[in-house]
Amino acid sequence: MIPFAAALTGGSLTLHLLPALPDWPWMALAALGVLLALPVRVLRIPAGFLLGVSLAGGQAQAWLERAVPLEMTGTEVTVRGVVTDLPDHSERRTRVLLRVTGIIDAPPEFLAERLRVTVFPAEPRLQAGDRVRLRLRLRPPRGSHNPAGFDFAAWLYRERIHGTASLRGEPEWVERGGEQYVPKASLHRLRADIRDAIRAAYPDARHPGVMEALVIGERSGMQAEEWRLFLHSGTNHLIAISGLHVGLVAGFALLLAQLAWRRQRRVRRWLSLRWFGALAAIGAAGAYAALAGFSIPTQRALVMLILFSASLLARRDPLSWRVYAAAVVAVVALWPASVLAPGFWFSFGAVAVILLLLQGRVTQPGLYGWLRIQVILAVALLPLSLTWFQLGSWIAPIANLVAVPLVSFLVLPFLLAGAALAVVWSPLGAPLLWWADAWLALLLRVLALLVEWPAAVSEMAVAWPAAVLAGIGALLTLLPRGRRIAPWMLVACLPLLLPAAPRLAPGDFRAEMLDVGQGLAVVVQTRRHILVYDAGPAWEDGFDSGAAVVLPALRRLGVRSVDRVIVSHEHGDHRGGVEAVLAGLPVAEVLSRHETAHRAETACEGGLSWEWDGVFFETLHPPPHWGDGNTASCVLAVRGAHGRLLLTGDLEGLGESVLVRSAGDRLRTDVLLVPHHGAAGVLERGLLEAARPAVAWVSSGFDNRFRHPAPEVRDRLDDACVPLFDTRERGMVWLETMPEGIRLGRGSRVEHRRFWHPPVAAEPLLPAACRPFEGGPVPSLSGRMSGVE
Repeated sequence: MIPFAAALTGGSLTLHLLPALPDWPWMALAALGVLLALPVRVLRIPAGFLLGVSLAGGQAQAWLERAVPLEMTGTEVTVRGVVTDLPDHSERRTRVLLRVTGIIDAPPEFLAERLRVTVFPAEPRLQAGDRVRLRLRLRPPRGSHNPAGFDFAAWLYRERIHGTASLRGEPEWVERGGEQYVPKASLHRLRADIRDAIRAAYPDARHPGVMEALVIGERSGMQAEEWRLFLHSGTNHLIAISGLHVGLVAGFALLLAQLAWRRQRRVRRWLSLRWFGALAAIGAAGAYAALAGFSIPTQRALVMLILFSASLLARRDPLSWRVYAAAVVAVVALWPASVLAPGFWFSFGAVAVILLLLQGRVTQPGLYGWLRIQVILAVALLPLSLTWFQLGSWIAPIANLVAVPLVSFLVLPFLLAGAALAVVWSPLGAPLLWWADAWLALLLRVLALLVEWPAAVSEMAVAWPAAVLAGIGALLTLLPRGRRIAPWMLVACLPLLLPAAPRLAPGDFRAEMLDVGQGLAVVVQTRRHILVYDAGPAWEDGFDSGAAVVLPALRRLGVRSVDRVIVSHEHGDHRGGVEAVLAGLPVAEVLSRHETAHRAETACEGGLSWEWDGVFFETLHPPPHWGDGNTASCVLAVRGAHGRLLLTGDLEGLGESVLVRSAGDRLRTDVLLVPHHGAAGVLERGLLEAARPAVAWVSSGFDNRFRHPAPEVRDRLDDACVPLFDTRERGMVWLETMPEGIRLGRGSRVEHRRFWHPPVAAEPLLPAACRPFEGGPVPSLSGRMSGVE
């Protein structure tokens, strides 16, 4: 059973690594896989792989058929729908998940069933279960794309959301009429009522967001500091309702069922204690999973509990690998895209570790056995945590030893009971909610002390192959005879210590322009130094590109500290993420255009220069005493032995004219960052002619309201036969200098494409009169000047 489960999972994972989805008869392939698996045991592994591929392919094909196509970007439609999840309200906006139940006005290509709708300004009247008529502006299911960080498009696919939209006008509430009934809407309405009852019963709670997360699985109310403490202490699994919580509720229900069974004769006549307890445990766990909105982790935990109970009823060993494999098969077969979720690998990985321990390594019960399980769990899952979240907590065993029993016995039972009583009458639930909140406050104080320990947390990136090798080595050492291969385990972990990025030769550098939407962030790396040029935007709705994009990119490169941050000017789409970078990593120096407002910073103006590892850096603009707007953007020239890069911020107008006059030949470059995201009017005052680049970069946001880059800017570049690499189309773009010239990345959307991403041309298009851009190393400036090109 284990090989079949592994093959099924491998098949689903393989399908989700494809850049494009084949047009195959998925249901026929699934039937063939089932037929092959039944009669012949030797065929079960290939049959499992085929079944995994076909089930995942069928689900993917169904999603792609309903996903909002790229061509419908900006299209307005009128629909009827039901709010099917708890709305996320902030001061500026409301965000809801809409189940489309009827189409009033839309083109025939619009087939989406589930949309993530954003409402500006906030509309607190929108609640779960509401039936509304909306006029929506559509966007396809896509987001920014970087090799490190959160893949929003993958999350939309995994959650079966077919696109995003923004509201036009006001929502109109409607009656149900003859439309279909949506059970989930009623469920989420109940969740909202429970949340409101908790808030009304105990309005002075110190950690209301954590309480709501534990009761109804809603984490939007948690404070950033609360989430940081749980994450850095390795106890964040306690906040996501999953196996531990569902198992605890089932255990409490089993205890109550045993007491009830002994007191009820009629029940004893019809059902044995084994059956009555199992039904009570499954029923309570199902109710708790419903409170959590039947999220995928709770569904997974419920499936495992049902199989566990079935094995007990069948008088089989519930801790056998057969039950574990059956749970894997059930989850992958029902939700093939769950293999993309970190929770899938963490939950089944943790269960595998515990099974190995219980079957051969941990024989002593009590506190010592519990502590040993926590330590080994933390170490075994550390490679996975470093790979997925770029974070590993060395204090996780100690933190979990405190947090797990405290939440399990002193918080969760009282929270659930208090919430139930609060629904009946607020004063009844207040004492229990106060009790739970008091223990949560104590727990968070303890976690705050633990995460302040030196070297408590490691924030670094680990390559997938290294993590897989180390994880397999860790699991093998848990086998009964694993001590014999312990030295090999150390060898398997050695790749974790290797540098995440290739070492650069003296005189060479690497630059990455990150996809931060409508903003700018560039990382320049020499052999031993790191420079960050702008850090993208930080929006009031909580998205901070410094934390979400720049820091993950730096950790992927193995960066432990930043030598210099340059803020080209003070606009929010360039400076917004800087504070997160300063908080996340040690930064030696900051150059900015507003040093009076930020006293720890130095003025960035023309005339500064320095040399790192054979690479020369020089600021070319602005002159002293200019302001902090676009025309005063700090312009940086990077010159290596085999290539040059010119970073221009939002330079435009008078600033461009002054730069061209003052810098002259120092503007010559191989790669030019087009100023101001390619706004109309840039490159018209001589910068393009002075720089004479081989390639141009531009950072712009998808479907941005400014329509950057402007058509006239593209025309100027086409006239000069300069190919344009746009983050809006290609995601993160990069270059690396070497003796042969400059190696250019074609964009992370091309290099790491998945079928849920929109297609992108491999190379930028140029007019017919130009020599086609064919990729490969671009000759450096010295080579082009000597006629090597």
